[in-house]
Amino acid sequence: MHQVDETVETRILKREEIEKVRDIDRSEIIEQDYYLKDGQLALQNVFYDIKGWDPSELEESIKHLYDIYNRNGTLLGTFDGNKMVAISALDSEFIGRKKDQLQLYFHHVDSYYRHCGIGGKLLKEMMERAKKLGAKKLYISATPSKNTIDFYMHMGCRLSSELNPTLYRLEPEDIHLELPLCS
Repeated sequence: MHQVDETVETRILKREEIEKVRDIDRSEIIEQDYYLKDGQLALQNVFYDIKGWDPSELEESIKHLYDIYNRNGTLLGTFDGNKMVAISALDSEFIGRKKDQLQLYFHHVDSYYRHCGIGGKLLKEMMERAKKLGAKKLYISATPSKNTIDFYMHMGCRLSSELNPTLYRLEPEDIHLELPLCS
């Protein structure tokens, strides 16, 4: 962990800045994953040495970020100078049986900038924006790594009470979470 100085700035992304997501170093060693067992989270030992973005996954994600931008979703980026070091994307389409949830589609922090409060700051900002749009919950289909799920649980998430069937089909290994947005 290192200190983040005042040159780090979070702002709404401009369309031409979306491609800067490529700047984010996604490297991580994952030694434990969560999975669901009888409706509860359980840990299993794994080993993944993530060296960066999977190229096809990155291209698909960038395409989806443009889609979210085009339908007036919210894309926040954190920059250290010209380098994007974190991104969070909130879709604008309401989901769920009651159409009262918004999906936090994308939430990544550069490996060098993790554990500095940037991810929490971005998530809190997205929570506020979602509340202002009338959402009651954020829906998060999260990578099952221990660090990722522990972060979301620390921020107030819980297992989703209502699985989104479309998102579940896309990512059945993910842990599907909800984050209640209190008024």
